[in-house]
Amino acid sequence: MNDDFQILFELLEGPPQEVTGRIAANLPAELRDQLVRFASGKCSEEERDQVKKLLREQPDLASVLATEVRALRPAKE
Repeated sequence: MNDDFQILFELLEGPPQEVTGRIAANLPAELRDQLVRFASGKCSEEERDQVKKLLREQPDLASVLATEVRALRPAKE
């Protein structure tokens, strides 16, 4: 497993957990778009490196990223 995604996989394993963060309330649209592109695998290598750096500097963003990844999952029936 790629260590870059270990924290994300840990958040997504098991039952959904309550994940909150101070940053989620006032996240700039550009940053949210960047996280959505990262979650969907549609960003360039440079953008990917930028997001990884942001996640290390601002761990609160992990909850936003986890929300975006969950939104991309197919609905269970």
